[in-house]
Amino acid sequence: MMVEREQGFRKMLEKSLVENIKIEHQVVLKEQYRTAYDILRDSLDTGITPCLVGPPGVGKSLLARKVAEDTGRTFHEVFFDENVTPSRLIGSFDPALVVRNGRNVSSFEPGPLIRSMVEGGLFVAQELNRATEFCQNSLISPLEERHYNLFPLGMIKAHENFAFVATQNPIETSGTYRLSKVLVDRIGCWIRLGYPNRETEMEIIRENTLSFSLPVSALEKIYDIVNETRLNPAFEVPASPRSGIFLTRLVNKYISRFEDENAAIRFFAPSVLSKEMRVREEGKTISMLVEEIVERRLA
Repeated sequence: MMVEREQGFRKMLEKSLVENIKIEHQVVLKEQYRTAYDILRDSLDTGITPCLVGPPGVGKSLLARKVAEDTGRTFHEVFFDENVTPSRLIGSFDPALVVRNGRNVSSFEPGPLIRSMVEGGLFVAQELNRATEFCQNSLISPLEERHYNLFPLGMIKAHENFAFVATQNPIETSGTYRLSKVLVDRIGCWIRLGYPNRETEMEIIRENTLSFSLPVSALEKIYDIVNETRLNPAFEVPASPRSGIFLTRLVNKYISRFEDENAAIRFFAPSVLSKEMRVREEGKTISMLVEEIVERRLA
């Protein structure tokens, strides 16, 4: 029984393998997103490394994936933190294969950076300002000379279509580091994104909710609740457009369970909105602040 189950899983795993993940929903290229998308593509076309700067959840990753899809590049990404090491980016030699074949190409398991360099893909360094200086230094050669010296194989030269995009949260966000001056000098274009305006964000929420059927009044209430967290100085990290999407999906699908849209929003909002926010103000919890905002907006 266990053998049959394992074989069944491996067949399912094989069927699940895809070359690249496609974007499921339409990307809303309006206002700041249209400008950012155009500058992103123009930077890559001229060999300039861009960095998308903005708070979590405003669509930095989605823009990079959209560019990769539209330009026919494979997409590779790494989310940086203090635990990411250069070997996570570059790759490593498989000890068993090294014993059998020696240190050569056949025993090397490439990391996402080397793979994108060889394939001519798009590599996205997510939250680059969370990378340690040790890890930042490993990116200098790929950015400047477009090669990497992989001992003992030699110099690996990047494909002509290889592109590098960095994303960064605002430096005041906790848990971030200053980028080294050497690395900053090699990033030639800084594209800044803020929270979208009301019309654009409501369209983003609508486009990312399958079978959207809510009345406009419900969507406006959800936007107003999310937006008020950004205006409240008690929050270090407010709710992102992603939170608005999640809340809308839940209310849209299960509103029939409740007495009205207010009851549905009131039920789901505290659980959804509190997932990513952080509070500056001592003595108040995220749940308390969220509930205050929800009651004020639904009054």
